[in-house]
Amino acid sequence: MTDRNSEPLDLHDDALRARAVAAARGDAPFDVLIVGGKIVDMVTDEIRLADIGIVGKMIASVHEPATRSDTRTLISARGRFISPGLIDTHMHVESSMTTPATYAATVVPRGVTTTVWDPHEFGNVLGLDGVRWATDAVRDLPLRVLTLAPSCVPAAPGYEVSGADFDGDAMTEMLSWPDIHGVAEVMNMRGVIDRDPRMSSIVQAGLTSQKLVCGHARGLENSDLAAFVAAGIGSDHELVSNDDLMAKLRAGLTIEMRGSHDHLLPGFVQTLNELGFLPQTVTLCTDDVFPDDLANAGGLDDVVRRLVRYGIKPQWALRAATLNAATRLGRNDLGLIAAGRRADIVIFDDLD
Repeated sequence: MTDRNSEPLDLHDDALRARAVAAARGDAPFDVLIVGGKIVDMVTDEIRLADIGIVGKMIASVHEPATRSDTRTLISARGRFISPGLIDTHMHVESSMTTPATYAATVVPRGVTTTVWDPHEFGNVLGLDGVRWATDAVRDLPLRVLTLAPSCVPAAPGYEVSGADFDGDAMTEMLSWPDIHGVAEVMNMRGVIDRDPRMSSIVQAGLTSQKLVCGHARGLENSDLAAFVAAGIGSDHELVSNDDLMAKLRAGLTIEMRGSHDHLLPGFVQTLNELGFLPQTVTLCTDDVFPDDLANAGGLDDVVRRLVRYGIKPQWALRAATLNAATRLGRNDLGLIAAGRRADIVIFDDLD
């Protein structure tokens, strides 16, 4: 059984740390040793040869190649690249018309180890019971699924029949569940900006919980954008142009660059290349992936490949999908191949 609710505190176990220190010093063997691989360093942009020693769930050592051989299990990564697991910062499993288990079985072999799921349609149809089903359905998967509380149920109040009406009290209840990690995309932008009492109470519940408060800021600019951010919204995946990308970066939002708007990605790559560096607030997401695309092309791994094909440095694309995403989620155990971090590791053949 996989107990994700113990993360990331499970790495603070004193016995685990003691074993990792002993192995790093050479006083005890590693549980697993990965040798011969080329690490894509998310901090320095280097691609460097190194071996990785693992104890339990933790990386105990990243060291010069061929300097250690004491291990219970040896994995050869010779000639291959190594990165942290990919993190999809915004997605809807239901858009792929599959179960979380089938989704996980599809993307984990492709290197996606973490997703942030907004089960909006489950809430829209079944209310709190639907959201609870979503949290239950992801518990024992090989994929780490961080489930959010849908913020806009119904999506268009007064214009549709919904299975529930989530207000601030409903949001507070969901956020009290340990397996809910924040407020999902706040789509009622005008309600937030105009300080509609219902939307204000939903956002305030998220802020009070000290969990994520995610946004949907399509078309917002100037004073409206500033008001949306001032209300407490922290991210956006609804970019519409290169200028919009820069405006959202300047506004301090975390960018969840979505693969489902492929026609915009070449321009975003050009904008970032002209900027000359990858801002630490740029992450990647899939948002919505049709089932045939998921099966044939993949999930977030496909977004990374397309960005590289459009001209971004492979290290930048991978950093957006790993370290930047982990930082956004407050998960310091993820996103980096380094001692003391979680052994959340992907080995792949090339950088294309």
